Amino acid sequence: MGIRLVALNDLHACVVFAPMVDIFGQLHFPFRSTMVKVLISLSVLAASATAGSVTELPESVTKLIDYSINPCDDFYQYACGAWHNDAVIPPDRHKIDTSFYKIYIENQAVLRKIFSDNTTKLGKFGEFYNSCLDTATLSSLGLTPLEDSFKAIRSASTKLDLLIVAAKLAKNGIPAFVDINARAVENDWTKNTLFGIRWEYVEPVYKAYIASVLQLAGYTAEQAEAAVPVLIRFEQTLAGVALSRLEEMEAVVSPYTALTYSQLDQKYPLLVGSWLKGNGFNVRDEGGGSNDWVGFKDLTYFDKTEELLKDTTLDNLRTIVEYKLIHASSTHLTPEFRTANWNLFGKKIKGQKVEPSREKFCMSQTR
Repeated sequence: MGIRLVALNDLHACVVFAPMVDIFGQLHFPFRSTMVKVLISLSVLAASATAGSVTELPESVTKLIDYSINPCDDFYQYACGAWHNDAVIPPDRHKIDTSFYKIYIENQAVLRKIFSDNTTKLGKFGEFYNSCLDTATLSSLGLTPLEDSFKAIRSASTKLDLLIVAAKLAKNGIPAFVDINARAVENDWTKNTLFGIRWEYVEPVYKAYIASVLQLAGYTAEQAEAAVPVLIRFEQTLAGVALSRLEEMEAVVSPYTALTYSQLDQKYPLLVGSWLKGNGFNVRDEGGGSNDWVGFKDLTYFDKTEELLKDTTLDNLRTIVEYKLIHASSTHLTPEFRTANWNLFGKKIKGQKVEPSREKFCMSQTR
């Protein structure tokens, strides 16, 4: 029995993943329990079983095929076997394939040439790339880029003041405890409104990472050791109050609950009120504060997280916000910070063997 694969020249894709470890420390082999083999099937790819040969396929496809395999027994091994048997995952990556990875390599070559030939002509874009490569300057700067943020965090005298600082830091990509974005109202697509988004947090696999980046940021070993359980306990508690996607669907009766900015400031002064104030929203019970509103799919997370913030001491909350700042900035500080980040997210979680070169990292930041 022969197989005819239509339009495979550009759409035939074979993928190999390395085993990965998630944040709970579990070893995963996505999709299969051995070195993963996946055949990407695109909607426009039509495959039909017909009598005849496969000689009509282009050479770019036939060189991937293992003709010793019966496609009716193992179609993936038939379609990708020759490639899969010889495929080697580069040590600084966690997967390769015959489509997107190839495009990635070609794009990297183009970008490398652009940067090497024209960095002085690329304006701010080139300046950003060159500054990323300049590890000597990054090392000399140390924590200087974060000094103003540390000062604001450490000078906050109340939890509300501290959380307003955290909300302002969110403008620079530092995750706060809640985020709000605008999108169309579900029953009226001509209008936009704000919808609450839930954040998920860390588990114990972060302990070594937390301790390492805190010490790099100037904490003593004893201070870092004391901070780790504070951070883990807070994050575990926060993760525990978040509903699963299925639970949310079961809990929601109406499309969403609408609360004005003023109502939110009164109901959730620490969690949401601080975010609104930190981002310049009017929360007074007049004007915009009484007319503009935020829609929530479910309020359980917000109710419980508001209580968690109330129950957390100012000193512990300060440590949590400082860690969020350090963690979110880690890949853009000294090389030691970036390596600490890679040891967890690249090496342990993704299974990479070698830290990607500085050049590759900096090019990835320009996307």
